[in-house]
Amino acid sequence: METLPHHELVQAWDGMVRQHGWANLAANLDCESGLIAVGERTVPYTKNRMSKETLCYTISTVTHNYHYLKEEMDIVGLRFTKVFLMPPVWLFGLCLRFAKVDQAFAINNFGLSTNLFPKSLGAEAWNDTVAAVQQANPNHAILVRSINRGLNAEDYDALTACGFKPMFARNVLLFPHKPIEQFPRKKRRQILRDEGLVEKLGLRWEAPGTLTADQSERVADLYNQLYLQKYSKNNPRFTPLFHAECSSRNILHYRLLMDGSSIIGVVGMKVVEGVSTTPILGYDHHHPHAKVLYRMLTAKITRTCSDHDFHRHASSGANTFKKLRGGVTNEEFTMVKTSHLSWWRRLNWGIIRFIAQKIGRPLTHKFET
Repeated sequence: METLPHHELVQAWDGMVRQHGWANLAANLDCESGLIAVGERTVPYTKNRMSKETLCYTISTVTHNYHYLKEEMDIVGLRFTKVFLMPPVWLFGLCLRFAKVDQAFAINNFGLSTNLFPKSLGAEAWNDTVAAVQQANPNHAILVRSINRGLNAEDYDALTACGFKPMFARNVLLFPHKPIEQFPRKKRRQILRDEGLVEKLGLRWEAPGTLTADQSERVADLYNQLYLQKYSKNNPRFTPLFHAECSSRNILHYRLLMDGSSIIGVVGMKVVEGVSTTPILGYDHHHPHAKVLYRMLTAKITRTCSDHDFHRHASSGANTFKKLRGGVTNEEFTMVKTSHLSWWRRLNWGIIRFIAQKIGRPLTHKFET
């Protein structure tokens, strides 16, 4: 697998967005975006405004902390209890509005579920960039998403020194940086068993390079079945054009799980300087073997990382499943800088951070353990 150097990756991403516009790539990712320098490195940014439109959670703090919460209450089947929970949830949403949390400038934000960081950004580079962003955007909160100590300890410390405060976002799973053969026996056995299902069921993997129009349509459908129909419509709503462009520009590396001539599963991997994440994952929920397709997809991800010596950021979701196969839980934060904002917005941001850190964080650990 040939991966792009980081500077080429971000240039390819920016070129794709500039050429086609978000409306044609993922409608609910609509915001200003571009590139910004952090020292000698260039990273993408998103710049948002408060809007009544419900945008994707990867660019909207309102969606991440409010719309998702209301959606989760329906998913877990709360009925009578919901009557008592809705008033405080509504008040929380009001705090988000008062704080104008979506009036924000996010550094190193691709708009994907997980943002990976180039190495050696450095405290001085962060400080200079943050100062420039603050001066140019005095009414915007400044955010840095996807920070965890497992991969970004130096960035966490540098951002804290710049005046950022951590706001708990989720628990993520990171996998050991070693070949499958060196995993503990029990976890290795699980992975090899999942991997063996492909041959056992008469399936095969294909590495298509550039996706055709028909393949892009199918990939979009499989992703939608998992992320939008099963999980949440607040996830990025990628179009077939997005997949076609990401494959042709080598931004994402696609692997297709085939049953004869039919695509029944897809993995789309992004790699930044030896660290991988998989923002695109999907499978056919109507296939006779639908219940085991997810196992085969994740085994393929693990094998790819093992063969190419990649660190693996496995994002969140299916945490118990991933732990059984070697994943290690790490807390992930959105780093927030609001010291330049009005006292009223700082107050409301403080309430939001308190709720995320003191209520959301322990509850997440409790229900995911």
